[in-house]
Amino acid sequence: MTLPRPSTGRILFPVTVLTVIVADQVTKALALAAWGGMPGPRTALGPFRALLVHNTGVAFGLGHGRPVLITLITLAGAAATLAAAGAGLRARSRGAALGLGLIAGGAIGNGADRALRPPGPLRGAVIDWITVAGRGPVFNLADVALVAGTLLTAVALLRGTVRERTAVRSAAGPDPDRIPGPAADQGRGPGLGPGPPPDPGAGVVSLRPCALRSAPRRPPRPAPSPAPGAPAPRRSPRTPGAARASLRPCPPPPGRPARG
Repeated sequence: MTLPRPSTGRILFPVTVLTVIVADQVTKALALAAWGGMPGPRTALGPFRALLVHNTGVAFGLGHGRPVLITLITLAGAAATLAAAGAGLRARSRGAALGLGLIAGGAIGNGADRALRPPGPLRGAVIDWITVAGRGPVFNLADVALVAGTLLTAVALLRGTVRERTAVRSAAGPDPDRIPGPAADQGRGPGLGPGPPPDPGAGVVSLRPCALRSAPRRPPRPAPSPAPGAPAPRRSPRTPGAARASLRPCPPPPGRPARG
């Protein structure tokens, strides 16, 4: 008995979520330990700069000083995380499972800071510690996972839509109105659909006399009644040449080739 194969999301989605959560929380703990929990100076890491910030707003440091808005966004993020988890577990493609896993992992990583860190539940400060070249907003790995997961999920959904349309067209079969071939040569040109059906009598040489085939048929004239006592009229015999001429094949009509 062959067991049903589990969907890709049942394996790839939880692995991605756990990886993002662990990486995000570990890097935040390292940033707190490096600066003693206090906002620290910038440290060059190639094109990036490490700068510890306690963010009481939303992603990328937005929404400071609006606790009600932050609470609503946090609750909406929790609902979106549950929806992403349900869709990710049922995902059939790797791209969708990976993208939804990044979204769920990033949301849980920031949500844990919001729920557990001071100043209080649903109002806790998120630890941000990355900036690019010392400019722009400060963010963390959870923010990176959220953005990357959103883009990857959008690409996966677009590819899935294109594949479904292609499969439907393939199952429907080719369009007969668009098939070039001998049918298109019957006076319509290639690619414009089938022309009129071929003439089954094309190329057939008729053995009927041309006069009988071309001339319209007329009803035979009645023979005159012989006078009383007069001898019956004699019929003139046909010559062999006349018989052969009547069986001479007719030439094909114009535009119709004769069969060899």
